[in-house]
Amino acid sequence: MALAAFLDTLLGGSGIKLEEAQRFLNQPLALFPYILFILMFGPIPEELGWRGYALDRLQVKHTALNASLILGMVWALWHLPLFFIEGTYQQRLGVVTWFFWNFMLSVAIGSVIQTWVFNNTNRSTLAAILLHFTGNFVGELFGLSERAEIFSFGLWAFVAIFVTTVWSPKTLTLTPKLK
Repeated sequence: MALAAFLDTLLGGSGIKLEEAQRFLNQPLALFPYILFILMFGPIPEELGWRGYALDRLQVKHTALNASLILGMVWALWHLPLFFIEGTYQQRLGVVTWFFWNFMLSVAIGSVIQTWVFNNTNRSTLAAILLHFTGNFVGELFGLSERAEIFSFGLWAFVAIFVTTVWSPKTLTLTPKLK
């Protein structure tokens, strides 16, 4: 996000939006329940299910890359109801808008990165939870301009391509299938 905001700023854009973060400067103790809320209603239950349960089972039959893409599609669809619940981040993005598709594709791409982290930290669900939490927390705290969102998507896609082709060049699968 920081790099996307920086690139946008270089091109004359606003980069990052600090309204939500500003709220916590005025009420710093409100940050703790906010962190707890984000952890309890996203990263902990989702990663226990996605990485802690489903991913291992998918990797028995599929390469890690294919398993993470399958899981990414399911994970994106999992978020679909949130687009219809008033007050959610997803509802503010709108349904079938550019921001909708950006979110859905980012979740699928994020699944590749989450799989790489999970597989390369000795199948640590905690590592997956922390990565998921960081993305949600920073994403909620700091908004991006529209152009910075595009940069962020491109950078996220670059990382996914990097970990599948450069970091694991022998197999292009993140890690071999589990047996």
